[in-house]
Amino acid sequence: MEGFKHLKREGAGYQVKQYISLQHLIVVIWVLISIIVIVNTSYLKTGIGMLVFSLLLTIISFIPPKIYFDPASQVLTVVNTGLVRRKFTYDLNDFEGFELQTIGLSMIPLGCYLYGNFKNISHFKRPVISQSFSKRTMQEVVNELEDLNKKYNRTLI
Repeated sequence: MEGFKHLKREGAGYQVKQYISLQHLIVVIWVLISIIVIVNTSYLKTGIGMLVFSLLLTIISFIPPKIYFDPASQVLTVVNTGLVRRKFTYDLNDFEGFELQTIGLSMIPLGCYLYGNFKNISHFKRPVISQSFSKRTMQEVVNELEDLNKKYNRTLI
């Protein structure tokens, strides 16, 4: 059972790996644009302001949370990292299923997000389990989480 590609063993449970998605790419592009503005133009103050803003944005909001899945105790734990460190614990007995949401611009995929749906959580506050550019990667994460849960003889869906 240690042959999981997208889950990493952490104590009694498993941590879901996080992948690069659209917001990470936007921040990197914003940093590169600010460096180009600093180096190639006479707008030094604007470039420094853009660089500071993009680095603060990275620290505050784009550090992905750590998701721990513990099938033995039937708990999904979301630990937010960054400036606001919060820990949310979800009971898997209230679990309704996974939802895969793909965002695209015409035929170009921009990102794929895997959400966990729970009975007592609103649609807007549901936890993001993982994110990636590839829908295939997110489907593999779903399959591994379901296989792990089958090992403990409990049904999620």
